[in-house]
Amino acid sequence: MNNILESIKETWGKLSRPMQVGVGVFVLGVFLSLVLLGIFSRTEYQVLFSGLGPEDAGAVVSALQERGTPYRLTDGGTAVWVPEEEVFETRIALATSGVPTGGVVGFEIFNTTRLGETEADRQLRYQWALQGELTRTIRQIQEIADARVHIVLPKRSLFVQESQDATASVLLQLKPGAQLTSGQVRAIANLVATSVEGLIPENVTIVDSRGTVLNSPSIMDLGSQVADRFEMQWRYEQQLENSVVAMLERIYGYGNVVARVNAVLDFAHFEQYNETFSPINRGEGLVRSTQSFEETYTGTSTGAGGVPGVDSNVPGYVFLEQGGGTTEWERREDTTNYELNRTETWTTTLPGQVTNLAVSVWINGDLTPVQLASVEESVARATGLTLDRGDSIYVASVPFEESPFGSELPVIEVAAGIPIYWVIALGVLLLIALLLVVLRRRKPEQGEIPVAASLDITVDDDELPERELTPEERERLNMRKQIEKMAEEKPEEVALLMRTWLVDD
Repeated sequence: MNNILESIKETWGKLSRPMQVGVGVFVLGVFLSLVLLGIFSRTEYQVLFSGLGPEDAGAVVSALQERGTPYRLTDGGTAVWVPEEEVFETRIALATSGVPTGGVVGFEIFNTTRLGETEADRQLRYQWALQGELTRTIRQIQEIADARVHIVLPKRSLFVQESQDATASVLLQLKPGAQLTSGQVRAIANLVATSVEGLIPENVTIVDSRGTVLNSPSIMDLGSQVADRFEMQWRYEQQLENSVVAMLERIYGYGNVVARVNAVLDFAHFEQYNETFSPINRGEGLVRSTQSFEETYTGTSTGAGGVPGVDSNVPGYVFLEQGGGTTEWERREDTTNYELNRTETWTTTLPGQVTNLAVSVWINGDLTPVQLASVEESVARATGLTLDRGDSIYVASVPFEESPFGSELPVIEVAAGIPIYWVIALGVLLLIALLLVVLRRRKPEQGEIPVAASLDITVDDDELPERELTPEERERLNMRKQIEKMAEEKPEEVALLMRTWLVDD
């Protein structure tokens, strides 16, 4: 070992300074290339499945071992990682083989036939499969992390009085911070009820992991009504706020407007029926019926005249006095019945009408009173605000506080992975560039003579190589400098001397 080190030191000492620099740069470049190659060629892993139970994790690991796919387990064995380039292919292959099952069994249980299976056994397997399929479907809801479904199918009876309804219970485990709305709870109940024969939504009990009943009929009816009203009011307020902000931001810029709306809605359902009788005006009206009666009598009397009693007092009855004469009697009656004028009015008020509206708007900057008044009028018109109804509006301007994170530079996104051949090519190019730089700056060896000096070519002092000159080179350099100096001081004499030399030659 010592001999090897001594040989390396001896060889290194024989190298010139530029060669030592070149070898050092070459070794450094190779080392950096190997480091980069090790970094970028490292296998990246991604999550294949997460949140697995022990049974599902064991099934996934067994399937990966059969396929020969490398894997890693994290999060206490609940997450399985595989190489990045094999994630999608492995996931599709495992899904095709029915792995993972999610801890439940679906209708794939009927893929195999059991000999000697009775009808009761087949019915039990059907119930298991139905529970598993419903569990898988409910898990697809975004807010739900896990679910369990239990179905009770009563035995069929020939007597109607002894028959019982099917029932079901659902246990939900929600994701952290998630909460189901009343509409989602009703949807789950309807989903389970319509999937099971003879089951109605009222017989489905839904409970969360904390033991809270989510679908009690009385609570659901009351809670759904209140929730629907609050949601309707909130959506109406949000719509007005977005409309105001969108309108004003076109003028004052993005982020320079804040608007808040408080709306009071009337959810009462009101119906009113009015029936009005009006008298006939000036004898005009709709004739309902007409009745006419007319009676006429003419005769001669020879005895005492007159009819005793009431008949003789009837107007229009003419008779002769005692002693004889002619008798005439006439009667006429006309009766007209008119239809009574009647007006019926039905008034229905739908719920959700706006009874009061309050709007507040803040604008970034310092606006004049005229500008504030213009904004106030435009907002009132855009929101349908009515002052006679008691609505109110407030518009003000003030410089907004700047966010401390507003001046931060944008984050530069870097590609997730760089192909390894680009890294290798970059390292090779960098190494070649460094070697070229070193070779161009390398000094000539001590035995070499510059071309300019050997040919006696006049060059500048700055172009001379920076090395130790030999005595001959120094003499030639001094002679050349003297000739140049003489040529600059006495150009005519130098020209005459050169002409004389040419003539002698």
